Amino acid sequence: MVAVTADVAVQLLSQGASNDHTTLGVVLYGLRRSLASEAIDEQLYDDLEAVLGEYGHPAPDLGTVLAARFRKATTTFVEIVPYLVQPYPVDEMRRLIYLSAEHPHPDDAPGHLRRLALAILAILDLMGDTAS
Repeated sequence: MVAVTADVAVQLLSQGASNDHTTLGVVLYGLRRSLASEAIDEQLYDDLEAVLGEYGHPAPDLGTVLAARFRKATTTFVEIVPYLVQPYPVDEMRRLIYLSAEHPHPDDAPGHLRRLALAILAILDLMGDTAS
């Protein structure tokens, strides 16, 4: 907690506030980046690399862990994408949600994991600079 003297409070409150479109755009961009940074971290990108990268052939036990992380990321995307992507990407989100809800047979798990990773990557691409 910070204590502010009355003189400092008066000085801070007497300063004008900007409400032009440029300033509001900068503030909105910062808020969107902040929201995205809570959901998108280096671990997500590492997981995508583990599945889609040049050497992306995770072992079955790691595939189960990655699928669980992707499902958790999907839940977060459902919460934040409406605030970050306009217009709302209905088809891409529907695909991501459906893939996240699937629990395939172990023989089909590697292909399912790649499709889920690609669906997440599609959403990240739509988010653009906000996701990075």
